[in-house]
Amino acid sequence: MRRPAAWLAACGLACAAAASPSPAVPPTATQTQPAPTQSPGRGAVPQGFKRIGGPANGLTVAIPQDWVALDLSKGDLDKSLKDIGLSGDALEQAKRSLRPLAANKAVWASDRTSAATSPNRFATNLNAFCQESPDIPAEQVIADVRKQLGQLGATISQTGEVSIDSGTAVRVVYRLPSRGIDIRGTQYYTHASGRTCILTLSTDKDGLQPLFDQIGRTLTPR
Repeated sequence: MRRPAAWLAACGLACAAAASPSPAVPPTATQTQPAPTQSPGRGAVPQGFKRIGGPANGLTVAIPQDWVALDLSKGDLDKSLKDIGLSGDALEQAKRSLRPLAANKAVWASDRTSAATSPNRFATNLNAFCQESPDIPAEQVIADVRKQLGQLGATISQTGEVSIDSGTAVRVVYRLPSRGIDIRGTQYYTHASGRTCILTLSTDKDGLQPLFDQIGRTLTPR
């Protein structure tokens, strides 16, 4: 099956976002409010987590309570970034990194404390968004993602279809050199109601795969 350009753009955007170090977010950043735990069968919020996203984003995902988050569907990216205290070069870097995600009404979140213990000052982060696409077989999604990540110089260590709370998803684990940083990335691709939702998690630390997988299981199209 031939994938439409929109679906390929979604894959490429997720890969590019993973390659860009996230902006530093000060401790005063506004956090999104936890959504109510979903009904049985759609996945409960893990203890110590909160759910972000909603119908405007096309998805929800649960993140640790102490992470900060931005809802990029609000429409005024400059104001949102200024509201969390960014200015100067940090503001301009954030706008460059997040503007493509804002166009897709994404959610973005970050562990605000992680940069302090990162040798590269890289904040562990995620982004997630949905775009219209046909329901493509898992093996073809994997092939397309391998090609896109390969073009960015990534090394893929794991691929496969996995169970998540809302059904199934393609999961891809990779390492990607970017601006001198060895990024450890994980992506989840899940399809529902004519849309593919993509979650990208990025860090420069070892040992976070269990957390990334816990977050990935909560990805839920809306």
